[in-house]
Amino acid sequence: MKGVRKTDQARVTRAYQTVADTLLREIEGGRYQIGANLPTEEQLSSRFSVSRSTVRAALAQLEKHGMIVRRRKTGTILKALTPTDRYAVAVGSLSELLVFLDSTLVRPEDAVDVVATTTLAADLGCAPGERWIRVRTLRTPAGDKLPISWTEYYLQPRFRSVVAQIGKRPGPVYPLIERKFKVSIARIEQDIGACLMPPSLAKRLSTGTDSAALRVIHRMVSAKDGTLYCTVSLYPADRFRYVQALKRAE
Repeated sequence: MKGVRKTDQARVTRAYQTVADTLLREIEGGRYQIGANLPTEEQLSSRFSVSRSTVRAALAQLEKHGMIVRRRKTGTILKALTPTDRYAVAVGSLSELLVFLDSTLVRPEDAVDVVATTTLAADLGCAPGERWIRVRTLRTPAGDKLPISWTEYYLQPRFRSVVAQIGKRPGPVYPLIERKFKVSIARIEQDIGACLMPPSLAKRLSTGTDSAALRVIHRMVSAKDGTLYCTVSLYPADRFRYVQALKRAE
């Protein structure tokens, strides 16, 4: 499988980075105070003449360095004036999780047909023996060269025509599947566990063999058809942190 053309990816990265770098300079220059709201996605999109997905990716860069917090109702809030080194993902709702998935660049490595073993079936939420298409990828935060995860996509065979679109542009696979096949994702099931980094992936992710890692599974589930597709991601633990806000029911 061919990945994103270098010229196209460079153009996308420059757009992300221009917005992110400008906001960073303004924050460090004192334009915004701790606790203040940054401009909305719509305002930033208009100001920089870019799409809202480009703005979201730029904001993801600031969030990655722990400088902002994004909330659906309250907007983007400044929480630090200088960046940190860890990739922090703050998620308080399904929509915020989808924004995170929409803010990374994906580089496909290969695509093959597989049959679900008992172990794989448990990950995918399907029956052993079912057939899937597996696409192995490196996922990188917009504007960064260091990979944030090794991610394997598993799609039902009927979605084969979508495979060629993975990595063509920033963003998750679910909108392509929903639009093309007239299906709807009702929920995302998330499974996070600790593990050791396999030697086969340590070099790809520029981390140590048998170092700590996080294994994150996202199942995109339809109310009618069960799991439509699934991602299984491996993150080096020393550069990734997952933050979730839980609200008490009234």
